[in-house]
Amino acid sequence: MTTPHKRRIVLIDHRFQLRMAAAFIALQVLLTALFAFALYLFMDSEIHADLASAHASYQSLSQMLSPIVIILAVFSVTLSVVLSTLFVVVLSHKIAGPMYRFRAVLEALAERRFESFRGIRPDDQLGEIAVSLDKAVEIMREDILDIRMEVARARNELATGQTFKLIDRLDTLDLVLTRWDGVEKNP
Repeated sequence: MTTPHKRRIVLIDHRFQLRMAAAFIALQVLLTALFAFALYLFMDSEIHADLASAHASYQSLSQMLSPIVIILAVFSVTLSVVLSTLFVVVLSHKIAGPMYRFRAVLEALAERRFESFRGIRPDDQLGEIAVSLDKAVEIMREDILDIRMEVARARNELATGQTFKLIDRLDTLDLVLTRWDGVEKNP
């Protein structure tokens, strides 16, 4: 038994994946900048308040900054979790939406029904797959229509006693079916 080769492609859709990575980096930079700015404002106001007050007792710098850093860290983590969750949900809709549509079409085909596939939103990902799926469904629809048309012709010829033309109909049906690779052919 041979060991399957690992896929070495890191970026499948370069544009989408690098844009998503850049967006997460920008979000983290923004959150870090907000945290640093808030820390600066709190430290500046605390130090000025402590130094300006003649009655303030001297505290060590770590005792003075510990509550500020803890509060700002909790605030930063909470804000980061909320914004990251919202950000991921919005971005995931660009992938999850098309996947939902593809699944609906494939499940309908599995039940031998043709669902109307109207494509996906222009800013969604997986556009190439949507085009391929639409093309595959359309080819299946055309082949089924060709088969129905030939069966109707065969029935008509059988009803009118033109049985010699049935071989042409069977050949046409066989031609439609042989277009499909991977389907067992009759011996």
